[in-house]
Amino acid sequence: MMGSDLLRTLNNPRRREILRLCWHEPVQAGEIHRALTDVTFGAVSQHLRHLRDAGLIEVKRHGRERHY
Repeated sequence: MMGSDLLRTLNNPRRREILRLCWHEPVQAGEIHRALTDVTFGAVSQHLRHLRDAGLIEVKRHGRERHY
């Protein structure tokens, strides 16, 4: 990813908050959604996709669950 794309991804305060939430240990999208009470699950999912595409988070599957 280009530096400008990475900065654009990190420019969003909600994405920085999501990074903070999964910085120390893997969390599920539902846990992130519950922590961000003013955001829809769909919005959380989109932010997670942007962060994953930027290489800032990884997704690990455990059965039907995904941990970020």
